[in-house]
Amino acid sequence: MKVLYIPLDDRACNYRFPYDLSKLTDNIELLRPPYELMGFLKQGADVQKIWEWIFQNAVDCEYAVLSVDTLVYGNLVNSRIHNLTIDICMERINKFRELKERVPGIKIHAFNLVARVAAYNNSFEDPMYWDTYGYDIWRYTCLLDRESRGEISEKEREEKNKLKNSIPKEIITDFFGRRDIDREVNKKSALLVKEGVFDTLNIPKDDNGEYGMSAMDSQVMQKEVERLGISNRVYIYPGTDEVACNILARIFCESKAYLPRVYVRYSASNAPFVVPKYEDRVLNESIKWQIHSAGGIFEECAEFSDCMLAVNMSGTKQVEASRQKEDIDSAFRASININEFLNYIKFYRNTMNKSVGIAEVSCCNGCENSFMEMMMQLDLFPHITAFGGWNTAQNTIGVVLAHIIIASFYKDYKNNRESYLKNESFKLGFLLSDWVCQTLLQDKVSKEMNSLWQSDLYHLKENRVKVRDWYRNELEIWFNKFLNRYSKNKTFAIKEFDFDWDSAYFYNVVVANNTL
Repeated sequence: MKVLYIPLDDRACNYRFPYDLSKLTDNIELLRPPYELMGFLKQGADVQKIWEWIFQNAVDCEYAVLSVDTLVYGNLVNSRIHNLTIDICMERINKFRELKERVPGIKIHAFNLVARVAAYNNSFEDPMYWDTYGYDIWRYTCLLDRESRGEISEKEREEKNKLKNSIPKEIITDFFGRRDIDREVNKKSALLVKEGVFDTLNIPKDDNGEYGMSAMDSQVMQKEVERLGISNRVYIYPGTDEVACNILARIFCESKAYLPRVYVRYSASNAPFVVPKYEDRVLNESIKWQIHSAGGIFEECAEFSDCMLAVNMSGTKQVEASRQKEDIDSAFRASININEFLNYIKFYRNTMNKSVGIAEVSCCNGCENSFMEMMMQLDLFPHITAFGGWNTAQNTIGVVLAHIIIASFYKDYKNNRESYLKNESFKLGFLLSDWVCQTLLQDKVSKEMNSLWQSDLYHLKENRVKVRDWYRNELEIWFNKFLNRYSKNKTFAIKEFDFDWDSAYFYNVVVANNTL
């Protein structure tokens, strides 16, 4: 079964993760555009050539997983910085109709983001004026939202007016003009569901919160979906970079007539009710959306489940991995029981012999060190199916969930050595990227950046090769120690290592087994 796939951008989480997951199935051949067409950060993909590639390859495909942002704007970042007219965007939207006309039997599962508004002054993934006015624009939209809901105080109203006067008018015009176009593209994407062009549409909410532009646009889309009567085919929830993996799991389940029952277990009693950073709702509701979107059932009884999503999350808050030493307090520790949590994972695995995926989301943008160290001490990692602990909670959960859903169908590949080793390689890649690179090494390299390379994590420039080689060397040392201590199989090796974009923040770590 061929599935045509257009990623959100060129990063490993979007270009490689779904492809690697497809290799863990026996029935999906995932077709991707050539990497050189995908663009790089603010250099958008070659939209025209990608559409040409789609029309050349779609005829043999049963399904298509399509990023509307890529096929309209060029990629994720360009959805935030583009200067496209509404006419050009609508011409590109019409390409989806043309695709369905040319290949009427293809099932199109599309995804289109509600764009974020970053709450800080940094233009790495945003317009250049974000260096100076990023936080102010974010705050201004939050106050506009509070005003529209009738919740703004007089003090906040004064703050809103002050911000409006301090941000240059041309910047306000540029920002809101782009949001108007993006909102119209979102609406037209929903209309394509109504028309039968799209079978389903995921609308992930990128780095959102309770108030702000993202919240306002989400409300607009929720009402539009209800107006069109398509709520049963549209999924709106927090997330972004995990969405293609989630949709791939859904297609897999549909193709196998498989309805996976996913049991969710937390390390803290109050964890389901914590609102993670960069999200707008309690954790448990987002997880229910992820499971539903992936084609599964939220199972409340472990005995009847096909797999378990084990979620490490405190009962008080989520913290940044880079600030865990400063921000993890006694309340955080008291609200969580890591010992019992890991013991239950071992019990579930040993007694029920089913797939287990650990989502480490007590920290965002990396892993919580004490949890990881205890998991290593208990020698639990070799016995789980999947692992993740990167970026936002839903980024991590979405990929881990897709992984265990697919693996659970095959009973963790116990009778297929090649697939088992591929699964282990995929899992090990996340251990190295999410804990070792993003947490352990990032903390170390941050202290050495200025002294060694006169650079920072976001702007490697001419130091890219030096920093990459430093990471690779440190990673090899750590991995060899890990294999000698924890792994019975010494034949795994780091096949590839590089950074996505011009930063030591997104990692592309590929592990392979030397016997394959």
